Amino acid sequence: MKTVILTHADCDGMCAGAIAQARFPDAQIFFTKPVSFLGDLKNTKAERIIICDIAITRKHAREIAGTLEEKGRESEILYFDHHMLPKILNKSDIKVTKYLHRLNVSASEIVYRHFQKDIPRERVWVALYGAIGDYEDDTPFAKERMENWDRRALFFEVSTLILGIKNREFDRYDSKRRIVETMARGKNPSDVPGLVKSAKEAVTREFRLYDFVKKNAKKENGIGLIVNMPHFGFRGPAALFAATVTDSPIGLCVYDRERHVDVTARKRKTDVPLNIVMEKAAELVGGSGGGHPEAAGARIPPGTLEEFLKRVSSMVK
Repeated sequence: MKTVILTHADCDGMCAGAIAQARFPDAQIFFTKPVSFLGDLKNTKAERIIICDIAITRKHAREIAGTLEEKGRESEILYFDHHMLPKILNKSDIKVTKYLHRLNVSASEIVYRHFQKDIPRERVWVALYGAIGDYEDDTPFAKERMENWDRRALFFEVSTLILGIKNREFDRYDSKRRIVETMARGKNPSDVPGLVKSAKEAVTREFRLYDFVKKNAKKENGIGLIVNMPHFGFRGPAALFAATVTDSPIGLCVYDRERHVDVTARKRKTDVPLNIVMEKAAELVGGSGGGHPEAAGARIPPGTLEEFLKRVSSMVK
């Protein structure tokens, strides 16, 4: 049976995908994200489709649900996610073979707990890497499992993975696929040749990044803003630094791409749910957004940034 794994290309998504591949070693790994999920799903042809860590955007919610139902008539579909469902959908609308959805838990934990009887016990390390990487390591499951291992080693591996893939060499999908396959076979991120060195280089650049953001960030309508940094791979830290250096509750890292504007959001000293703010503000200008309450993003049409910022500022206030 041909198996395809559609997963997110961040730490949690890669770890969730690795656990799924540990269960189905011959499965093919493909990376997707919320804004391209619908198209990627339509183009996926396999007897078994496993989806990990992919949020459903409100803009395409009904069409995604319909596509899942249609494909589910011919394929076994297992869907593991921890993002908020758009309010226009209920869990019962996701008509697939198995839909495991929980908030405040990493996708890696959800996937591991489903497959744990069929994979080596030590793959729990990968589940913990994903949980730590997505700031979801305070669940009862994660805390209990972390007591069984050296947490310093766990954090070293997580740092190697998260920082290592920020370099161009490992930011490509083929490189990330190699990392996923390495973890699926029971090895660690640090076993991937060159990844530790890449992580160290990323740390150095991240400290330099702070100085760059400090000099170039500005505050608009109460929001920290950094636009078009030299390197695309440090969006999360840049958004946080933009909030920090401008003493703002949230920070945005903005990139002008060829056909859209890419926005990454982080927050500090506020309970504002960034996923809801990004989703609503983006839709009001013809884009889409979402993510987690602490870390989110959006993709908006060119020329709409000023209006988008006004919408975000209004919601934050």
